Order: sequence, then structure tokens, then C-alpha cells
Amino acid sequence: MDYLFGRKPAVKVVPTDRVLPLHFFEDSPLVQGNNMAVSLVFDSVLDPEKLRLALEGLVKRPGWEKLGGRLRTNGAGKIEWHIPNEFTRERPAIGFSHVDHGMSAASHPAACKIPQPSTRPARVSDPDDLADLAWEPGYRPGGIKDYLTSDRPVLGLRVNSFTDKTVVVLQWQHVAFDALGMQYVVEGWSNMLWGKEADIPTPCDAKSDPFDAIAKGTRTATEQHVLADRRVGLVGILRWGLGYGFDMLVRAKDNGMVCIPETYWRPQLEKAVEELRAEAVGRGEDPSKVFLTEGDILTAWTMSCVVRSMGMSPDRLVAGSIAMSLRKAFEGDLIPASTERPYVGNAFGWANVLVSAGDVSSKPLSWLARQVRKAINEQGTRAQHEAYYAMVRASNTGLPIAIIGNGGMAQIGFSNWSKAGLFDLDFAPARRHAGEGDAPCRPCYVQENHGPIKPVDGFFVLGKDDKGNYWTSACKVKGQWAELQKQLDKDFEVAV
Repeated sequence: MDYLFGRKPAVKVVPTDRVLPLHFFEDSPLVQGNNMAVSLVFDSVLDPEKLRLALEGLVKRPGWEKLGGRLRTNGAGKIEWHIPNEFTRERPAIGFSHVDHGMSAASHPAACKIPQPSTRPARVSDPDDLADLAWEPGYRPGGIKDYLTSDRPVLGLRVNSFTDKTVVVLQWQHVAFDALGMQYVVEGWSNMLWGKEADIPTPCDAKSDPFDAIAKGTRTATEQHVLADRRVGLVGILRWGLGYGFDMLVRAKDNGMVCIPETYWRPQLEKAVEELRAEAVGRGEDPSKVFLTEGDILTAWTMSCVVRSMGMSPDRLVAGSIAMSLRKAFEGDLIPASTERPYVGNAFGWANVLVSAGDVSSKPLSWLARQVRKAINEQGTRAQHEAYYAMVRASNTGLPIAIIGNGGMAQIGFSNWSKAGLFDLDFAPARRHAGEGDAPCRPCYVQENHGPIKPVDGFFVLGKDDKGNYWTSACKVKGQWAELQKQLDKDFEVAV
């Protein structure tokens, strides 16, 4: 009957597989709706077998086997992990493919579009132009269902070889890990490549969900969330869903990669800190306590550019949703220290910045950066994360998020992957040509592709390259990138 109606039949269960339930953060459409691919571009020719053996070796280590797991639906319709008792040639630890294109990257129709850094903030490329390098040609991700009808490992590696470059692609279903979980994976992969197996920690045991107490509310929140009175009710959620949800699920979108040179963002950061310290002195406060991170200024600047490029009504609410890892807040409580046993999975919370479009447009960038820092400081504590997920349970939407703001707000999302250290990876042991000496072999460019769920104005900060340039990508409603680029140009002209 499956073939009759064009459905793929379910994959047979292997009796010797270890079966585990999905954890709380894995069991939601928000996560299951995205298959992920991170492309690392190296200006060197790398040995694909060395890369494969190193990643396979990591997954075969005790505690890491879950990354070689398969995904199955049980008789009750619930998705489960099925982890092979032993990885074999027939059931490998990772998915792997290698394509030797036999030409320079500049001669390839997709690879020739790998961007170079810009000297001013600019959209330099469309990451989807490299989709046929990130995935099998013609494949477009369909979410977790792509993994339920095959014996496909949840983690994959695709290596594209050119005569002068290598595009190394790490693929995974989002249930496997989030951005900080990816950090542990790529660090372990690098250590395997360098022969530093002794430096690889054993992850938390995958048998139990350490965040079960948050999911079920068995541990009562000790305080109210600072934005509890701004939680959107059912009518507001419906209104918000008809707007933002329609943009995300129905309207045509364009992807874009923005390069932000250090010569631009660093003066913005220094100016913002200087202004905030001057304000502190005026209030009789200690200016040395003023603190902003590079991420704070990038988040504030991006929010400002998006809002001003769209010509929003001054009284419209703008909600900046900043993804945060729960690991630091719950180390020593629900999970051990990451240096001892890292949690390789999904564990995310949110900081929400609520401001009016008028304030964003009229006030200095330092003001908005301070709102970002304040939100992260106030909402990033253990007690506030517990309070947030108490709101999630009360919302009963089936999503691991609470909608905060109002039904007519403009939503801008942020996920900063800088801590994953993708630009810091050194794959020198995989070089094929020994003539390049002992110099590090680091990515010159990093991008991500995902799908099928693509939130509008959801910005991924991929990190900072060795020249100090930040790279960030997002999908926007078709036609809006031109307006945003005009705003980037205006900001640059004012700054210089």
C-alpha cells in the first residue's frame, strides 16, 4: 500500500539496536523541521578519507554513538533513537559522500560563487547558490521525515574537492545537537584528526534527559519571568501567526550572507561603550562596569538596520529573540561541567528584547546594545530559564517557546554560533600537499544551509574569520534584501 500511494515504506527495525526516546528539546517541530548543513571552505586540497576516518572515529567512541543513531517512528507514532550496537560497512557511523570535481573552484558553476570579504557591510552572496555542494545535487531538505524512511545516520559528511579548494560539509538533523553541541562535535573531530584522542571528553549519558525537570515542571520555578506580563495570549498568538507564520511558511524568500568588516563593527562597539560610560559618569556610577560584547553590538546593529530598512510605524513593537544555551546556567545542577562531560544535544533558551521601532530609529546604537546586554544578563540566569519554561508549559502550544510581545510585533531572531569556533578549526593534518608547511589550515569561509523551515529575519552569526570580519546570514521576504542593502550603505556612509 505504501508504494501504491507513493509513500516510502517504514524501515525495518534492527532488534540489536539500542532504542532511546527523544529528549524534550528534540521532540518539537521547531527542531525536527530543520536539516542542517554547515559548509567549511578551505584554500587547500584536503584528504577526504582522513576527514571521514576522524569523524567516524569520534562517533565510535564511548558516549558519542548517538551521533551515529537512526531515527524511527514506533507503533505509537513517537519518534525514537535507534543506535546500532556496532557500526559496520553496511550500517556506518556517519553518512559520507565525496565528489572530486576535477577543476578549480572558479571554474565550477556553484563554487565560483563562494564570496570574498567585503570592505563595507554588504550582502555578498546567497548561501543557497551553494546548496548543491551542501547537499546531494537536486536535494532540498524536507525535515526529519527524510530520516524516518531510510537507514540514514543522523550525522553526515560531504566533501567537495577542487584543484585549489575543499568544501567540507557537516550535515545533521537538528535533533542531534544545537550550535554549542556542534562545538563539541567539531572540537572532537579536530582532536581525532590531530591524534589527540586523550583530549576528547565523554559526553553526558544519552539514556536520560537531564532537562526533564524543566520539561515536566517537576521542579517549581522560584521566581516569575521578568517578561511574564508580556506573554501573548491566544488571540495575539493567532494574529502573530497569521503575519509572521505566513511570511515564514508561504511567502517567497531570498537567502543572504552579510559580511561585516572589523574596520566597521569595531568602531561601532568602541563608540557605544564610550557613550555608555559617559552616561554612567553622569549618573555618578562606575564607568568601568559598563560592558558590551561583540555579539551585543552585532545584534543591536542588525536589529537597527532591519527596522529602519522596513519603514515601520514608530509605535510598532519590535521583538528581538536571542537564542541562548542553557548549559552554563545549569552546569553543576542538571548537567556536569562541560570540561568533564559535555552535553551534546539541544539545550536552548531565549532572551527577548522588546523595544519600539521609533526608539530603534531615533536613539543611538549604544542604547539598543544596552537593551540587548540587559536582556541577556537578566534572562540568562538559571531561575529565569526555569521561569521561561514554566510559561512554555502554560502556553500549551507544543513548541519549546513562549510568544512574548504582542500579536502585531515585528520578530527578529538571532542565533550566534561564534562559540562553536568554526573559523578557528585547524585541519592541517588532512592536507594532501605537504609543501604548504606548518601553517594552520583554517576555513576562509563558513556558511549554513537548512530547511525546510526558514524563519524570516532569523539571523545566524557564523563567526569571525582570521581577518576580523563577521559573517551573518538570514532569509528575508523576497525583495526586502535590496532595501536592507540600501540601509547598510547609508550606515556605512554616516560612519565614515
